[in-house]
Amino acid sequence: MNPQQPSKTSPVVSLLLSLAAFASGCGAGSEAPSIASATQSLEALPATCQDIRTAQPSAPDGPYLLYLGGKASLAWTAWCHDMAGTPKEFLTLEQTGAGSNSSQYLAGGNSSGTTVRTSYTRLRINPVNLRVNTADPTFSTSSGSLLHSPVQVTSMPYAVGMSCNGTQAPAQVDLRGTPFSVAPGQFSLGGSSPQGSAVYSAADQVVALSGGGSCGWMGPPGSYNPFNQNGTLLQLQYRSSSLPANCQDIQAAQPGSPDGDYTLYVNRDGLKPWVAYCRNMAGTPSEYLTLAQTTAGSNDSQYTAGGNSPGTSVRTVYTRLRLHPVTLQVNTADQTFSTSTGALNHVGKEAVTSMPYAAAMGCSTWGVGNVDLRGTPFAVASGQFSIGGVSTGGSSFGYSQANQVVSLSGYGGCGWVAPVGSFNPFNQSGQPLLLVYASPP
Repeated sequence: MNPQQPSKTSPVVSLLLSLAAFASGCGAGSEAPSIASATQSLEALPATCQDIRTAQPSAPDGPYLLYLGGKASLAWTAWCHDMAGTPKEFLTLEQTGAGSNSSQYLAGGNSSGTTVRTSYTRLRINPVNLRVNTADPTFSTSSGSLLHSPVQVTSMPYAVGMSCNGTQAPAQVDLRGTPFSVAPGQFSLGGSSPQGSAVYSAADQVVALSGGGSCGWMGPPGSYNPFNQNGTLLQLQYRSSSLPANCQDIQAAQPGSPDGDYTLYVNRDGLKPWVAYCRNMAGTPSEYLTLAQTTAGSNDSQYTAGGNSPGTSVRTVYTRLRLHPVTLQVNTADQTFSTSTGALNHVGKEAVTSMPYAAAMGCSTWGVGNVDLRGTPFAVASGQFSIGGVSTGGSSFGYSQANQVVSLSGYGGCGWVAPVGSFNPFNQSGQPLLLVYASPP
């Protein structure tokens, strides 16, 4: 497949931040309860952590999907820090091995002591202009101590190599696994008799730095004695990646492409590929995740007949799931690629002929269900299931296989196990199921 151009799809008008669990009864004449007031939505896609907090005041520190300029095509995952106070955005670095995303001041010469090395796991980033505050040490660890007379040096800002002994100190920037790259011209030499280099690679996501002198350094422009928290700003840019993130990208780059399998990339990240089945390529394309596990008892939902619901057990088996390529939410109500058997009357009245994905239900009987994402790069996010209905003792769900498999068992009179927010989950009454990218299969 040839490289694709970025999507021109319009922004999503609202984003569900959380789903509130609730208990409810079922039966003739019962009404679906309202979702708890903690569930809130945004009128526009969030661009900052403050947007998240405004919509959901109790949101904890953690990863959240933000959108540069509020544009749906410019998504990135931020770590929102100090959500109970003044929210701040950090970019989580996936490359944290030896030498990755580290800065050094080599000891020796005019600076006695031991080499100071600081490694970063997250970077403080301005979500509007994409400038990294290289002096923020919140998510970093340092070792070593030396004397830059008369100052004691115990840490280094991000993206700096420095020495006072004539040799060059190595440092590295590695943004692989994020949707960002380093803007051009972001490094310069400084100090006395400076020597060094800044070599860009991997589509400008990696910069190998070396700097030294007597004393001298290589660092972001404007750096002066860049040690401890004396750092400047480093400009990043959203990658003008040709990697397709959705089926619309495929359609735009290759008009006339038929329905079929295509490789997409979460957030256009080359480290996060997945194979999507693109449907309706002649109209409005939609993305489906093909399930590798299709043997008996896999990826099915069942409402077991009996008790208050006479008829034959209704079982729906899925071979593909409708998956939103940005939020990674499964539309469990989409039954395009499913087959159903059986028919029953819910509490003797409402006709049931199919089941949404990831649901198990029974009325004085045991319903069963299964989620099995093995063979795909996705797993089920934590906290995605709840038990609902009346007299649900014994209902359960269990994660296994690195959260790629979830077994469901629903009982009650009537009772169910299904994604959080579900009420009478049968026919097309399904709630979203959030997945996470785990690793390529």
